[in-house]
Amino acid sequence: MKIQRIVEKVSSFLAQLSIALMKAVLTSAILGMVLVTVMHYMGVPVPSADDLLRGVSRLAHVLS
Repeated sequence: MKIQRIVEKVSSFLAQLSIALMKAVLTSAILGMVLVTVMHYMGVPVPSADDLLRGVSRLAHVLS
């Protein structure tokens, strides 16, 4: 019985953690899209997704 309670608590914790992670990712994606849309509307040059990924890969290469 004691092991079953521990398993239930861990399962509940992991479920809540995964829901919080999903909410954070979804919120970040929506906020990013809104920000890029507003910047594009204001005339700010917004780099393409390809340019952003290329910059991230360069940074990862430099830091490794």
